[in-house]
Amino acid sequence: MPPGKLTRRSFLTFSATSTGVILTHKLLLPQAAQAVTSNISIQSGDVTANSAIIWGRGDRNSRLIVDYSTSPNLRGRVDSVVGARVSAETDYTGSVELTNLRPNTTYYYQVRFVRGLRTQFNNSLQGLIGRFRTAPASFQARPIRFVWAADMAGQGWGRNPNLTITASDGEEISGGYVIFDVMRKLRPDFALFSGDMIYADNAIPPTKEIPASVGGGTWVNEPAKDFVAITLDEFRENWKYNLGDEKFARFLAETPIYVQWDDHEVTNNWYPNEILTASPYNGIAASTLAQRAKQAFFEYNPIRGEEIYRNYNYGRHLELFLLDERSFRGDNDKNTEPSLEMLGPEQLQWIKQRLKASKATWKVIASDVPLSIITGSAGDYDAWSQNDSRVLGREAQLADLLKFIKDDNIKNVVWITADVHFPAAISYEPSRGTFQDFEPFWEFVIGPIHAGAFGPAGNLPLDSSFGAKYEFTIVPSEPNLPPPNNQFFGSIDIDAQTASFTANIHDITGKIVYKKVLTPSY
Repeated sequence: MPPGKLTRRSFLTFSATSTGVILTHKLLLPQAAQAVTSNISIQSGDVTANSAIIWGRGDRNSRLIVDYSTSPNLRGRVDSVVGARVSAETDYTGSVELTNLRPNTTYYYQVRFVRGLRTQFNNSLQGLIGRFRTAPASFQARPIRFVWAADMAGQGWGRNPNLTITASDGEEISGGYVIFDVMRKLRPDFALFSGDMIYADNAIPPTKEIPASVGGGTWVNEPAKDFVAITLDEFRENWKYNLGDEKFARFLAETPIYVQWDDHEVTNNWYPNEILTASPYNGIAASTLAQRAKQAFFEYNPIRGEEIYRNYNYGRHLELFLLDERSFRGDNDKNTEPSLEMLGPEQLQWIKQRLKASKATWKVIASDVPLSIITGSAGDYDAWSQNDSRVLGREAQLADLLKFIKDDNIKNVVWITADVHFPAAISYEPSRGTFQDFEPFWEFVIGPIHAGAFGPAGNLPLDSSFGAKYEFTIVPSEPNLPPPNNQFFGSIDIDAQTASFTANIHDITGKIVYKKVLTPSY
């Protein structure tokens, strides 16, 4: 295999469980950690007030151990959790859940891989030290800041060592996924990844031509990726491709994440009943491909449980609801019929119950696809809408949910979305819509963070079913512009005292290009 290039590898299957045994001990780490290979990486995620998922990937058959403490240097009293074995069958990945943590507390952790069950730690392979902060308790109010992002390594724009930007504070940042060094500057409490965080269906060639309209020249990908993922191992390689970027890896070590998926974790605009006839799939069922992709998704992300849809309370003023809008959806070519599934009955009931039970001031629903921006075209409308003023297809389920929110007097619901590779702020007003039985609300859209920039498909207007109106958007001058052009992420700030909710949209330098402040209703 040529250096700097990922190629097709054999298909692997596995079944693994993660168990944990807590050990409490005095751990004296050596002054200089043992050598660490570039294959080792760490993440934390799905953090609550009392728990967190810690993920690691090693490079050999071993058992994963997580040491954690409130001490930055992991000295003095350190607790450890012994997790499951990792091997080629797990692609050397594993995770453990830390429990009985203190709310609103910063913890430091190390992921290690040891040969056996005995706790002779001095012979272990050392990992990096990461950190995370637990959520506040449900009654605690403190300032909250989080970022959300989507659309990474798409359209062949991969890890370019020559990419250079000047951040909004004047610092020059060069090489790879520069936007993560920009997001680090905000010191977010956590990050939400809203899907398309890999492009399994896109190869990344060694070079690409940069459009003349943005300066021309040659984009260099180091490494390249010369395949579209079909096997389990190829889906894994896509996650490893991104984790190989040092800026991304550093961000993950410092920032807990919550992750959902969209289409490109599998293939463009897929739905469960689809048969993928085009090359290179050549007749494989999308559900078969998605099963492999989902296994890799769970292997390579710190996720609690077995469902992608889940919710997390983050103190008095925030509860986060992550949707899975891929696994249960009906066929894209039926999205103009009277009604169609998007969430499936169980997930729809779940979101209703959890919204109703939430005591948080703000309920933020993370939808991986937008509500009224039209994606796809006739025969393949991929999101909720389809450019028809009538409530059709998946919109019937959205109308049901919006009516439920109104009828049960659920206050301060905000939607944050992605997928479309351009930023937007959209207001929803019943008097403007065909369907009017809902309360006004806002949707904030971001992306891409490191992929081709696009605009509304065919310059179509917003679907008018729910009275959507663009309050802000930036559309590129032409499709598929590479970074650093038209790359955007979002941040949310919630004030501890007033509970005001500020949505910010940032460009790749960190500059705020749009800000909206919302005041809570009671």
